[in-house]
Amino acid sequence: MVAKKKQNEKKPVSSSGDEDNSKLVPPKKVVYAEIDDEVTTLYDKVKQTNSKGIYIVVPKRAILFQSLVNLQILKRKAEDDGKEIFLITNDKNGIHLAQKIGIEVYDKANPEGKSSLFASEGEDEKLKITPLKASINAVDEEAPTRMAEKKLSIGEILRKIKGRTSIDISKIKTAEKKQDTQKPKSKFVIIAPNRHALIAMVSITLIILLVIIYVALPGVTIYLTPTASVLEKSVNITLADAQRNRAELETHPSHEIASYPISTRVSKAITQPATGKKFSDKGANAGGNIIIYNTLNTDRPLVTQTRFQTKDGIVFRIADDVIVPGADSTGPGQIEAYVIADQLDSTGSIVGARGNIEPTRFFLPGLKGENQNKVYAESKVAMKGGVTDYMTFVTQQDVEAAKTRIKDELTKTAIEELRKAIKDKAAIAGQTSTYDLLQGDSQAITTGEVAIQVDETLIDKQISEFQVTGYMDVSGVYYDHDAMLEILKDELLLKKSPQKELLRINEGSTTYRIFQRDEAAGKIKITANIKGVEQYQIDPEKENGAQLLEKIREHVAGLDIEEAKVYIQNLPEINKVEINSWPAWSPTIPSLTDNIDFKISDAVEAQ
Repeated sequence: MVAKKKQNEKKPVSSSGDEDNSKLVPPKKVVYAEIDDEVTTLYDKVKQTNSKGIYIVVPKRAILFQSLVNLQILKRKAEDDGKEIFLITNDKNGIHLAQKIGIEVYDKANPEGKSSLFASEGEDEKLKITPLKASINAVDEEAPTRMAEKKLSIGEILRKIKGRTSIDISKIKTAEKKQDTQKPKSKFVIIAPNRHALIAMVSITLIILLVIIYVALPGVTIYLTPTASVLEKSVNITLADAQRNRAELETHPSHEIASYPISTRVSKAITQPATGKKFSDKGANAGGNIIIYNTLNTDRPLVTQTRFQTKDGIVFRIADDVIVPGADSTGPGQIEAYVIADQLDSTGSIVGARGNIEPTRFFLPGLKGENQNKVYAESKVAMKGGVTDYMTFVTQQDVEAAKTRIKDELTKTAIEELRKAIKDKAAIAGQTSTYDLLQGDSQAITTGEVAIQVDETLIDKQISEFQVTGYMDVSGVYYDHDAMLEILKDELLLKKSPQKELLRINEGSTTYRIFQRDEAAGKIKITANIKGVEQYQIDPEKENGAQLLEKIREHVAGLDIEEAKVYIQNLPEINKVEINSWPAWSPTIPSLTDNIDFKISDAVEAQ
């Protein structure tokens, strides 16, 4: 053994006489790879080695040599740790791949071509490795060597033994067989994948897929409705007569616009129905007997025309005075009386045939409270004799109602007629602006006396309706609607909060109040009031909106959907929040903030 060591320590010389370039490597720098070791497994072995230069012994057909990428990864990871790797292998494909990426390769193998030769050497021994050349692979003296003798062919053997009387056929066959065994044979080897590695790879793939589905795929859309509030602004504006204040208006003074006078006469005719009703010669009232009951202890006298009324409002009256005896031990006192229905019921409608009622109960409307239950009446048979046949006539109340109605109609028509006169005047002048009538104040429109024409002699005449006519002079002022609205909008925008946006201006909410009227100067000073709706501005393209949405994303990421709703709903900027998740069964907000989207809708109309 000692002799062998010394022999190994001599500087070897190649067959050509050149000095051998083999190296001696301490065993601690050698790493042995298994045929099914993955690149990560080999890197773990390299990482655990403290040496800077590491020799990796790799067997033939190792997984490491199945791809150039494996070697590139191993080399890069080793260089990141400040280490340099070298390969010791006889695998031709591995040698080719290593040389392509610049990994130095050495050739060393035992007679069986296994790496166990290196593991069997003592701790004090040095491993002899020889760099590979482009054309040959050098091995040590222990490796198999080619025979120096020239091989003999079958023909040469036959010529050599020519002349002999017998030929040993068995020797010839043995020589042929030996020669055949020395010829290298190419083999096609199929390596079955490692079962455990395959299972592990499939399991890892499934886990990664599930993680991707759980983390990357789920998403939510958060629908936000900003908080809205009513914004109201009052502005003092002067309406200056355009003709009398022309020079001043040409300077475009602030909060002053031109006004124009307008006047017209309004006429109206209406038809008023007659409401008076009375029976004709054919009309008749129903009548019949009732029994009056008295539950009081004293007698109850009732005078002629005392009213007895049904729950439907039909009134009957007794024809004579009666005294209803008081109650005794046998029960309430009672007396029978004859009653006749009134022409009109409690609502003023003709009774006539409606008085022919079936047996029912009556109360005395002249009694109050509990006494109505103590004295009452009942009919045992139906009332008879009622006939509906009446005629209408004009009453004094009808005439007075007609006068009041014509005044109201003229006042309503006055505003419409003034608006019509404004349009007609603007059309004649060829003006394209939109003009509006100043109204909403008792001083805005001036009306004259109402002239009413009605025939007073129609009172008590039997007619169903009559005509009433009237007219009235009315005047006011009008102004440029767009100019007024522009002033109000500008003031409303100035009052708006910087964090909010003006969602809508309610032009229909505009009201006016006249607080000063200077007839000499031709000016009317009014206080105009306008309302709008403002909402918090949540625009992702603007700084405030982007900051709010990012704040919501960071806070709700990973939260339960209901918890996220509560948090967002409590923000002062948010009026309403809805969250739609995908997939629908996902109970939480995704942890990945990029999977959280927002949809912003305008606030609902403020009340």
